[in-house]
Amino acid sequence: MAAVMTATPEARSRALMAGALLFALIAAVLVFVALQSRGGDGGGSSSAAPVAMAPVVVASQGIAANTKLTADMLEVRQLPDAAQLAGAFTSTAAVIGLPVRYPIEKGEQLTPAKVGLQQIDDEGDVALILPAGKRAVSVPLTEVTGVGGMLLPGNFVDVVAVYPNGIRSSAEETFAVGTSFVLLQDIEVLAVGEEALEAIPAAAAASSGGADAGSSGLRPDDVEQQPDARSATLAVTPGQAQHIALVQETGGRLWLSLRPVGDHEIVAADEIDIGQLEALLAP
Repeated sequence: MAAVMTATPEARSRALMAGALLFALIAAVLVFVALQSRGGDGGGSSSAAPVAMAPVVVASQGIAANTKLTADMLEVRQLPDAAQLAGAFTSTAAVIGLPVRYPIEKGEQLTPAKVGLQQIDDEGDVALILPAGKRAVSVPLTEVTGVGGMLLPGNFVDVVAVYPNGIRSSAEETFAVGTSFVLLQDIEVLAVGEEALEAIPAAAAASSGGADAGSSGLRPDDVEQQPDARSATLAVTPGQAQHIALVQETGGRLWLSLRPVGDHEIVAADEIDIGQLEALLAP
């Protein structure tokens, strides 16, 4: 009976090995479960890397085309690198004073393509230098009517209308034969022939190499006087544009009178006719 209950050394060795394997298996299972649990709770070294952010200039409001940007129209937001448009501006200082070429929606990123500085330089888009509420109108020009060919973009002029054959009206057959009067005063010259102001920040226009400090743009460094130019483009209000068109369509001629740099005073100027001129010339 005792011989039956006594285990041999070989049997005890096999039992110990079996127990060790069992404990090793249990330990492996526990380690696997622990690692799975740790990886699923978002902590530790297995969590995703943080998203890289960077500043981007966006519109704080809707902006119409041809509008010069001001500080209140802009804001800087932190956006993921992947969400940034190519070339997006990162500082408002880089775009304040520049015009936009296209309508900009609130929250839209600003890029060189939308602000369009390079496009302005290439295309000479006069619409981008027009002050708010103004219109560009061209008038015929000769060397005589255009200040002897010395007129330059950025100058300011008065516009004189002359009716050498008088003005016809419905009330009278002829009114003031040989009439001249100052039609408009303090009008900005945007272009003479193909020489035009460049659309840039107004701050730079003050040092534009001779252009009036009140000019809407910058006079190009290589600008030249054009005695043979056949037209000058002026910045006027819609009503003034009508006056210019009416004078030209009713037989009048337009002369441009150059103003000194910085002189924007509106002065009284009486209409004169040929009779008054004859009286002045009489002995």
